[in-house]
Amino acid sequence: MRQVRTDRRTALKVEKGLIIQRSSSTNDAAQYLSARGVPMHVAVRVLTTPHKRDMRIAGALPQQVE
Repeated sequence: MRQVRTDRRTALKVEKGLIIQRSSSTNDAAQYLSARGVPMHVAVRVLTTPHKRDMRIAGALPQQVE
C-alpha cells in the first residue's frame, strides 16, 4: 500500500537527502536529515529502501496548499 505524503516540508527535505545520498554518501544524507528534524524512522526507511520509492508517480510530493 502506497503511503500518501501530507507533509510537504519533510518530503522536500527527504528529496534533498536522497540527492545527497546519490552524490555523496548515505552517512552524509543521514546527517543532513537528522540535522533538519526528519524523524529517524523516516530517514532510515527512505535511505535503505530505494525499491519502495517511485517519485515518477504524479502526486508523489504533496501539493502545496495556498
